[in-house]
Amino acid sequence: MSKGTNYNFIVGTKNIGHSKFYHVILIKGSDSYSSKEKTLQFFQKYQLVKYSRISIRESLQPTHPDFWEKIEKAIHKNHHILNELIKELEGEGIVTIKDLATMPQGYKSSMLHTITHIVDGFFGIDTYFYNLEEDSHWISMELKEEIKQNPDVYWLFSIEAQI
Repeated sequence: MSKGTNYNFIVGTKNIGHSKFYHVILIKGSDSYSSKEKTLQFFQKYQLVKYSRISIRESLQPTHPDFWEKIEKAIHKNHHILNELIKELEGEGIVTIKDLATMPQGYKSSMLHTITHIVDGFFGIDTYFYNLEEDSHWISMELKEEIKQNPDVYWLFSIEAQI
């Protein structure tokens, strides 16, 4: 929701924004097919973001050598998004919790809203990594241990979505 973000606006028939979004999704399932179905059902039923098209571009299991590195990079990207939003909000003069009491509705409150969604674990278009098992933008140490002990039932999907 930063000032430099490209949004999807259609004017007549000219698309003047980006319409593709990328997400990395962690999910538990007995096999690839059922895990993909659960992932697609999540997007179909989710009320906050509606995509017109979703493609699963890559799927990895914990036994793949790139699995953990891909998760770490994706979580890092979430942290980067969160930190950039916080920095931008601070640049708008919101520095302490007390500043929230006098914050006007509009651009600043929208940034705070997005920050809160990331911290709360609500999926949004700004989300890069999403952990469907914990409804989180991160991954707990307990789940990391569970994945290491049961690698055959966890999947990491790279998704391209379009509004």
